[in-house]
Amino acid sequence: MNDLTLIDQLTSEQYLTKLNDKLEHRRLLDEHRNLSLSDSSEKEFLELFFSEKIFTLDKQLSSHTIRAYRSDAKTLLTFLIEHSLSFRDIGFPEVKAYNKYIKDKYAPKSAIRKLEFFRRLLDFGYETQYYKAHLSTWISKPAAKKGHYIIEETRPNIGQTRMQVRELNQRDAEYLISLFPKIVKTDANREQLEKRNLLIGYLLYTTGLRASELLSLNWGSFRYNRQGYLYADVIGKGGKQRTIPIKEETESLLFDYRRTIGESVEVDPDDTSPLFFALYNKKGPFEQKKRLTYPGLYKIVKESVHLAGKNSKVSPHWFRHTFVTMLLEQDVPLAIVKDWAGHSDISTTNIYLERVNQDNTHIHLNKINVFK
Repeated sequence: MNDLTLIDQLTSEQYLTKLNDKLEHRRLLDEHRNLSLSDSSEKEFLELFFSEKIFTLDKQLSSHTIRAYRSDAKTLLTFLIEHSLSFRDIGFPEVKAYNKYIKDKYAPKSAIRKLEFFRRLLDFGYETQYYKAHLSTWISKPAAKKGHYIIEETRPNIGQTRMQVRELNQRDAEYLISLFPKIVKTDANREQLEKRNLLIGYLLYTTGLRASELLSLNWGSFRYNRQGYLYADVIGKGGKQRTIPIKEETESLLFDYRRTIGESVEVDPDDTSPLFFALYNKKGPFEQKKRLTYPGLYKIVKESVHLAGKNSKVSPHWFRHTFVTMLLEQDVPLAIVKDWAGHSDISTTNIYLERVNQDNTHIHLNKINVFK
């Protein structure tokens, strides 16, 4: 990103010397030897913000997270250009105007993320004296229901809303994934595509993997444990690793898919080839494997939803919510579900449990003796 990004191989002494020389050469240290950008250009400010606060060397960001950061930066830059503003021009009025612009234009979840990016930029500017005032204090984020919900208007002329859960019941989920193979329209590689799509459906439904985690799977991600059960090692948000057990039905489809594409079914932890790759208009043997992208996965789900005539809002992530809810409905301990799903905090998992408990209130209601 910039010449302050230093390579990992430097010793601490070399790192300090090099960093000190670069900062002093560019006059980026104040009298207290703190990073000071009070006289820096916009380009320098942005480069340092991204290198020190966003794309840091100790973080491995997923492609989804990187896209989100780029989108947030683009939104802010577009707003400034449309209003003929520079980053130096940002003050109280500009903060409030951008805050209103974001809240008016985006759904609460997206608005919260974009305003959090803005807050981090303003805080970095204040910490480095690029801004003389603590401007982020004037940001107000919209309220959002935590968890897997969508707000839908039920009475357009009245402010009443209802919460639609972003998950499927078991019957709908299983019907949907049965349609994943049926959306294949081409004759070329039809069998391979059908088996690939069905395996994708089973993995989404029986593992709770995030879309980015599923698309990042390699053949080497799979291994057997000491008891002989198949597991998948995945890297989730923030580079956190976790291990996912694979159901027998899914394992059978996995090996069937591998045979169909002419690949070995011998588990090989050193195999870094992508599990899912583009098959349309490809001729075997499939040596040059281009990893399947999120738009490709999204298309599979959306076309299956359309074929089923189900809720058009269904996306790959709905299967993750469905899976977590099913685990809790079948009394899997909360702590195990938390680790299985890769939640960073058990309070996130508890949101699902609260929903399950709400759905079971009729059991307690039926125990009440009334109308004797």
